[in-house]
Amino acid sequence: MIPTLPRPTWLRAATALYVGAFLVFLFLPLAVVAVFAFNDAPYPAPPWHGFTLDWFLGNEAEGRVGLFRDSELLGSIWTSCIVALWVTGLSVAVGT
Repeated sequence: MIPTLPRPTWLRAATALYVGAFLVFLFLPLAVVAVFAFNDAPYPAPPWHGFTLDWFLGNEAEGRVGLFRDSELLGSIWTSCIVALWVTGLSVAVGT
């Protein structure tokens, strides 16, 4: 919209409400996943059992491998990073 054109108050309020709802629907699931990634439960879900880094560092006593000790997963992440770098370089070269 052109900011110099007058808009009714209800339209400005509706736009602000829409943008607010959009941001909540966008970021609330990300925040929930980020919080439950540190939950000390057998699987990341409520109720909260306590803080842990086992999902990242591993805990062999509880059978959790951990993100940083899983060589297959780290290899996949590394491959994705290499592909992303190549695609970025190619896109910059073609786009300029």
